[in-house]
Amino acid sequence: MSSSSGGRSRFRQHAEFFLLVGAVALAALALFVALRSERRVTLDPGQEVAVTDAEAILERANDAVNFADGILSFLEGVSVLVAIAVAAGGLLVRSTIQRQADATTKFAEETERRLAEREQRLDEMEAAFTQRLEGMVADTRREIQAVKEQGRESFRVLSLLVLAEQQVRARNIDTALEMLHSARALDPDNHAANYLLGYLYTSRREYDRAIELLEQALEQEAGFTPAIAALGLALRRKGDTLDTPGQHDERDRLWAAAERKLIEALHKDPRLTDADGESYYGTLGGLYRRQGRHNAAIDAYEQAHRVTPNKSYPIINLATLYHHQGNQDRAAHFFRQVIDAAVLQLDDDPRDQWTRADYAQALLATGDVEAALSQLQMLIDQNAPRGLLETVRSGLEFLGEAPEPVKGLDAMLHLVDSALETTA
Repeated sequence: MSSSSGGRSRFRQHAEFFLLVGAVALAALALFVALRSERRVTLDPGQEVAVTDAEAILERANDAVNFADGILSFLEGVSVLVAIAVAAGGLLVRSTIQRQADATTKFAEETERRLAEREQRLDEMEAAFTQRLEGMVADTRREIQAVKEQGRESFRVLSLLVLAEQQVRARNIDTALEMLHSARALDPDNHAANYLLGYLYTSRREYDRAIELLEQALEQEAGFTPAIAALGLALRRKGDTLDTPGQHDERDRLWAAAERKLIEALHKDPRLTDADGESYYGTLGGLYRRQGRHNAAIDAYEQAHRVTPNKSYPIINLATLYHHQGNQDRAAHFFRQVIDAAVLQLDDDPRDQWTRADYAQALLATGDVEAALSQLQMLIDQNAPRGLLETVRSGLEFLGEAPEPVKGLDAMLHLVDSALETTA
């Protein structure tokens, strides 16, 4: 406001100055004109003045006085005009300044309003950003917590799987099943847990349940080779149970599906073994033997023997097949290998029931009937599962189909049948 007042005062001073200069100039011009037009009369003090000249002089004096009065009146008018002009100019300047001040005030108010709106928007953006950031932090914390919990559960599942596998190797199947069910409760889609459960249910002759679990494992991990092979084993063993004439079509369908699964798995991994450490070539050989494809069975058991040279299972089957074909020299060679391998294995693990079953059969085939019956009785006393006893009986029946009879075979079959009658 001080700068506006100073500007207005300076403007008024400039206006008054210019108007005064203009008035003086006009007065000077009027005096100049009057002097040029007056008739000068020179009076001599000693000279008498005529009345006519005195009247003329008096008239001129009056004219001069009147002219001076006019000039003064003019100057007064000019002063009034100057004052009016100055006042008008002041009003104009004031109006202009007022308009500029109003415009400045309006601009300031508009600027202040915009700044207030912008500040409000910034506050809203800051609040939204803060809320979003807090939400992201909360989500991240929840995700971290979820990952931690998932990690702990995954570690528990892994621990249970390791312990279950140890129990399987120790033949403690019930405990292994309990641990695997606990692992599956934590992670129902764990393909390894479903695979091991399926394998164990196969050993317990619960084939439908086993097939369901193994198919579920393959849904979660389509290329999981152990589950593919285990499914082939479950299908084959389910087919083995369909031995009445009306069931042969279903049996053949299951056997064909089992062969496809076993070949697929062995193509992926020729050295693949089951949870008991046996080559799946042995499972394929057992299928071929049941189908009467004895040469194919020999080839499969030869492959199994190369994969697991210290296991008695492929050797006993090779010996039995050669004995069945009448090749006694090859049969005797493999029966002796079974005995040597079984002695070493049973010294290391006396609870290995499958090896003891092979040992008993090899002793019978080599003529040591008493030792064979003793080993079979020991196997029965170890509460051998029904599936194992049925496999032993199937092997003895196949041995009895050979051209050369086996001494003590009937006694072995009678002992096995008695055990089956009391085994669930």
